[in-house]
Amino acid sequence: MSLTSEQEWILVGCGLIAHADEILDIGEWDEVLRYVGSTLSEQDQLLWMEILSRQEQLERRFNELSPLTDEAKQEDVLRRCWQMALADGTGSDVEATVHDRIARRLGVDLDRVAHLRDTWTQQAHLRAELTVGLAAMFVNLDGHLDFHEAIHFDNLLERLPIPVGRRVELSELLHKPPTLDSLVERLLTLDLAERMKALHSLVPILRASRRGGRERELYFELSRRVLGSQSEVEQLLGNG
Repeated sequence: MSLTSEQEWILVGCGLIAHADEILDIGEWDEVLRYVGSTLSEQDQLLWMEILSRQEQLERRFNELSPLTDEAKQEDVLRRCWQMALADGTGSDVEATVHDRIARRLGVDLDRVAHLRDTWTQQAHLRAELTVGLAAMFVNLDGHLDFHEAIHFDNLLERLPIPVGRRVELSELLHKPPTLDSLVERLLTLDLAERMKALHSLVPILRASRRGGRERELYFELSRRVLGSQSEVEQLLGNG
C-alpha cells in the first residue's frame, strides 16, 4: 500500500515532532505505532519504523516531500503533528518550533498555526480529562476496585495528553468517579474526532475487565449518546 502525499507529510512531521526534545515518550511512540499500523502494509511498516527511528533519515525525507497545496490537508497534517506533541501532556516550546517549521514548509501562516495549536491543545486536554473520568467510572462500576483495574487506569493516565501535575489531581477520580450524565454533557462539547478518541482510549480497560456484559452495555450506551450509534465501537471490543 503506497502512501498518499498527505500521509507521508503526517508520518515525517510526526517523526520530527517526536524527536524534537530528543526523548521519545511512550505516548509519542504509541501515536507513531498507531498511525503506521493503520496506514501501511507489514513490509512498509518495517521500512518506516526504521526511518522514524533515525532523525537524519527523517530530515532527508522532509526535504524531499512534495508540495501539499490543499488547505484542508495542510491543516490535517498540522493537527496530527501537534497531537504527537501533546502525547506527553503539553507541547513544549521546542516542539512548537518544529511544528512552525513544518507549517512554514507547507506554506501556512504562522499566526494562524499558533491559534490552531491553542485550540487543539484545549480540546485534547479536555478530552483526556473526560477520558480519565470515564475510565474511573467504568472501573468502579460494581463499587469494587481491584488491583489489575487500578494498573490499567494508571497506564491510561500515563498515555493521555495531560500535564504531569494535573495527572496527580486526576488520579483521585479513581476513588470518586464522576457521573455518566455529567461526562456525556461535556463530551458533547467536543468535535466528533475527539469524542471518538475518548471512546477508543477506554478499550484496553474494557477488554481487561472481568465484569463482561454490564460494562459493554454501558459502553454501547455511551457510544450511542456521544456518537449517535454504537456501530463505530463494536469492532473495537471484538463484537463485530
